[in-house]
Amino acid sequence: MAHDFDGMFSPRPGLAYLDTATYGLPPIPTLEALDRAHSMWRDGTAYWITDFDQPADQARVAFAELIGAAAENVALIPAASVGVGTVAAGLAPGAEVVIPNDEFTSVTFPMLVAEQRGVAVRQVPFDQVAGEIRSSTTLVAVSLVQAQTGKVADVELILDRAEAVGAKVLVDATHGFPFVRLHHLMDRIDYVACAAYKHLLCPRGVAFLVVNGDLEALPPWNANWRAADEPYGRMYGGPLTLPATAARFDVSPAWLAWVGAVESLRLLNEWSAAGSLADSLQVAAELAILAGVPWEGASLVCVPVADTEAAAGALAAADIKCGVRSDSIRFSTHVYNEIEDATRAAAAIAPFQR
Repeated sequence: MAHDFDGMFSPRPGLAYLDTATYGLPPIPTLEALDRAHSMWRDGTAYWITDFDQPADQARVAFAELIGAAAENVALIPAASVGVGTVAAGLAPGAEVVIPNDEFTSVTFPMLVAEQRGVAVRQVPFDQVAGEIRSSTTLVAVSLVQAQTGKVADVELILDRAEAVGAKVLVDATHGFPFVRLHHLMDRIDYVACAAYKHLLCPRGVAFLVVNGDLEALPPWNANWRAADEPYGRMYGGPLTLPATAARFDVSPAWLAWVGAVESLRLLNEWSAAGSLADSLQVAAELAILAGVPWEGASLVCVPVADTEAAAGALAAADIKCGVRSDSIRFSTHVYNEIEDATRAAAAIAPFQR
């Protein structure tokens, strides 16, 4: 491997953890940062701005570096649905949204709420999103990697078609980053939402919204003290003073989660630069080969089974942690996985495949 991960993670001995798509394992430096923060909280010795609040701004910069975005275009939010909801709330009655018919509810539900205000929501098959974009389409909302299948959206084709008709594009990259890169397309994507507690190995409560283009076109419905142009300078009264960056969409951060996020994102940037993230994809590709299922190019491998309950029970008995989605067992790899994990998982699930 391009990087030595010995001592960097601490899963239970013997456990093959292949469930990052549910939650990622924390690196030891992330846990140490949280321990220090908890200690300062307990002792009352923390200075809330520098020790607890400003780490979120460091995470903003680290996330932007990781995905190839400009830091001034990144907003700090607590969950991907908050970013999607912000975009959905800005849609005017009569707007048309194209979305996969089996999209994750954190993307679907905000659009269906908008539908109650007169927005038309057209749900189409995941593989046909680009072809379903038409002259009346206002927004396309789609996951970069489908959580229940591991399929990867053809974002470039979607962008080409959307740009041809003047539609905007929202991508939920939660199951894609950092393994599916969009660096070459980042400037063309209008909105990118991403929860960080899975493949970005951050504490839950950390997420990001990338807003490219005209910031004024998106109403900052969650405006709060942290979204002000001088968040530490004035906390009472008007007028409305927002920054000329995506920080206008910031939601006041849950302090300790962001303290941990800084370390996880710092490490991911380090591993990305070293080429170590590619090793996780090699494990996923090998698992797909051994299981005889298509590998879509992400860190998720979904294997259809005849009986999900029986398959999940056998995998648990074999000390393999995974997820169940629809009629499949979902495996998801990261830097803490080796080829041996893929071999064990493929052997354990083989009797249940259909």
